[in-house]
Amino acid sequence: MGKHCGGSREVVNKVQLDGSWSFQAQFKALQACNQEDDLSFKTNSVKEVTDHGRSEAIARLQSVLAESPAPVKKRKADEIENGANEDDRKIVEALNEAEADLRKNVRTLLAPLKELEKVAGRSESDAAALAIFRQLRQLNVTVECLKATKIAAELNKPCWRGSQAAPRVRSAATNLIKGWRSMYRAETGKKDGALEASRARQVRIQAVDLEEKVFTQTQKMNEYCRIIELVCQDLMQCSDISQRLLQGTLSGDDLVTKNAGRMRIKARAVDVIDVEEKEESNL
Repeated sequence: MGKHCGGSREVVNKVQLDGSWSFQAQFKALQACNQEDDLSFKTNSVKEVTDHGRSEAIARLQSVLAESPAPVKKRKADEIENGANEDDRKIVEALNEAEADLRKNVRTLLAPLKELEKVAGRSESDAAALAIFRQLRQLNVTVECLKATKIAAELNKPCWRGSQAAPRVRSAATNLIKGWRSMYRAETGKKDGALEASRARQVRIQAVDLEEKVFTQTQKMNEYCRIIELVCQDLMQCSDISQRLLQGTLSGDDLVTKNAGRMRIKARAVDVIDVEEKEESNL
């Protein structure tokens, strides 16, 4: 071994000191010369998604789905009337006529139903009541109609919903009342606890389903996060997508596959630009 600046080298190509230098000088020389090459991969490119990361993605999707706006309420006649142009007045007239016809039809069914109260519990009267309930179910009853006709109060009577009522009659009357109650709460802005809980479950299930489909596409962190964000952007920019997902009329698989394709196209475009820039720099 030959001398080299107060140190010596072995065939292993690592500096070894003979002790003639001070401790501090030896330490610095060894630190500078005996470094191992870092052959590890960049974590951003190959790191896989963790369970914690997946949970965060589900929470992100769930939050976006939950914030999707509710369907727009129908405009009432008095709200439209405030616009007061010719088209609006025609709409008001049509709505008022429809409402008047609706109330007339409900009162037509209400009159015989009151008569059936006197003989409720008999097979013939029960059959007649069920026929009236079926006709009521076919009508698009409004909040204004409920208030004007008091039809809901009639169906809430013990002869139709009490323990002495026949099971079929009680069930039919109860279903009508529940439907009207939900409609009333939707139109007046009052929340139905059961409906809210049902929607929360739907949102959670859909978020988990979407995340699972993204995870199936890729387990690499950067690609996974990019697809999740692209899906969230679609949900935020178009409320119709969220509503169709929750209603089951849009496939979550289609949404994820579309955005995975978008992500890969953009990635290829970036790679092409990088190659072109490298070629230009070598010229």
